[in-house]
Amino acid sequence: MLDDLQRMKLYRQLNPNELEERQFRMIENEIKHSNSKTISDERFDFILWCRGYPSRQQYFLKYIQKWITKDQKILEVGCGRTGILSRLLAEKGFIVTGIDPKINLLDYNVKESKAHFIKEEFNWEKFDLSKYDYVIAQEPCEATEHVVRACSRQNVPFIMILCGVPHRLISGEMQEDVESWYNYLVSIDSENIVLRYADINPLLQTPILRRKKK
Repeated sequence: MLDDLQRMKLYRQLNPNELEERQFRMIENEIKHSNSKTISDERFDFILWCRGYPSRQQYFLKYIQKWITKDQKILEVGCGRTGILSRLLAEKGFIVTGIDPKINLLDYNVKESKAHFIKEEFNWEKFDLSKYDYVIAQEPCEATEHVVRACSRQNVPFIMILCGVPHRLISGEMQEDVESWYNYLVSIDSENIVLRYADINPLLQTPILRRKKK
């Protein structure tokens, strides 16, 4: 535990994952009061960094390049406060737009990126996907069902990493467990959506939801 807390000092100084102070405090709290059943994304990112591995965004970037091409227009739903994955894609020459109500449009890295960003919530009934060829998302939480329904209705392929815990449905209901939540999402468009567990990073299997275009 002491070693991890010592590493946190350098991690905080370098801030490779562009965290806020509250997120550093969350990691420190988890280190001091470890729960072996679940850890936060922030703690997992810290573990990857401690072991010298790439970030979750870098692993996902490598994985999704199996399906996306540089002539396609990509939408990332739930890109986060500083749009790290969208920025990485833009650096590699992809045409990408990130959408998130929390995106900090004044952040230097966001302003200097070749990616385009939209500061708003993604709503499946309102958002027009006709400008996009592919949708991606990395643990978009409450936006998950919105992505599935929007892409299914507008016939747009997507690839998405699912959260490890269930999130509230659009109806306001909650599934009993994560497997029930996954099954519910697949059932929305079961002919075109598949759920797979992939070895994206070296530490654990990742639940991937993917929709093909009809």
